[in-house]
Amino acid sequence: MMMKKTMRWGALALAAALAGCATTENALKDANTLLQEREADKLLPVTNLSPYALALGRFGRMLDIYKEGDPVIYMQTRSILDATNLSSPLVGAEIPGDITEMVRTAVNRIGARVVYVPYHPDYLVSQAQLGAKFGVTMPDFLITGALTEFDRAIAGAGRVNSAGIEFGKGNGKTTLGGDVKRTAIYSALALDLNLVSFSTQQMVPQVQASNVVKVLNFSSEDNASLGFYGDAFGFKLEGKYLQGRHSAIRTLVDLSVLELIGKATNTPYWRCIPNGTPDPVVVENMRAAYNGLSPELKLGLIQVTLRKYGEPVQVTQKYDEDTQRALQKVYAERYAARGTVDVMTWDGFEPLFFGVPMAWDNATTPAVAGAAPTGSAPTGAKAGT
Repeated sequence: MMMKKTMRWGALALAAALAGCATTENALKDANTLLQEREADKLLPVTNLSPYALALGRFGRMLDIYKEGDPVIYMQTRSILDATNLSSPLVGAEIPGDITEMVRTAVNRIGARVVYVPYHPDYLVSQAQLGAKFGVTMPDFLITGALTEFDRAIAGAGRVNSAGIEFGKGNGKTTLGGDVKRTAIYSALALDLNLVSFSTQQMVPQVQASNVVKVLNFSSEDNASLGFYGDAFGFKLEGKYLQGRHSAIRTLVDLSVLELIGKATNTPYWRCIPNGTPDPVVVENMRAAYNGLSPELKLGLIQVTLRKYGEPVQVTQKYDEDTQRALQKVYAERYAARGTVDVMTWDGFEPLFFGVPMAWDNATTPAVAGAAPTGSAPTGAKAGT
């Protein structure tokens, strides 16, 4: 009798416990908790910027300074496709087959002085049939090119470290072991872009960009084990990192567009890139252009450039006192290490032209050691006769 009563009370307690837990309210509470946890872990969208996206914006501000008063440049692209055929589904579609939209986005990042002109004839024809009227803007240049290389696994290496130890005897025998494995494999992607004059349909000589980026495939593996005379347990930790090929291609596109339009405008675009190096094509083009100017036009260009340094000189194409004073000041503060130079020669004018201050430069350039003290004639620049 007592046993039946005990079982009855136990069943009632179990039923009460189950009824208290498995309720609609608790289920909703648990669902809300799970939802909040998963929402907190959810990855949010981020701006898709390559390392050179900032450089394109800087380049736009550089054009505002260097090309002040010049007409806007209108750009258009041909279809920029994959020339390696590795975008085909038959080989796994390892890279994108069409990167034209990436190129358009890169051009559009530059700013108002480089305007992209879309080419959608089907859309325009359809709209015209509905009565729409359009003003047609003809481009100055076409960008052509393709993804030209994808070399898979051009270099790879791996390392393994292993260690094991045994101690004890009989039933107390213990074994410890572990190993560490690391593998790295590099592939390479290349992009070629060229510039075509729209009016002549000829490629612009020496205005091209051909850049390559290495893509990393990295894997790691860690193992450890512990054994006691016939019984053992262990763990294994694996990790893998595969650099995104699409992301690498966007980086290539942004750099190549920057280089291409920098060469087309003869602008020191490398100053937009940390630790950038001068482009010999731009330097040589500017050298030839400057040496071909008459003395009056050279003085006018010198005065225009001095104004970009904030010097209040007038463009008179004459070597007047204001121009002399501004040249001496700028060269003493920024280029004193060059000594006295003749700005009528390219070697003298080059630092003045390529060194125009930009907003992202370091803090105000301090006076260079060797600049003349206040009150004396500073070491500076002179104009030739």
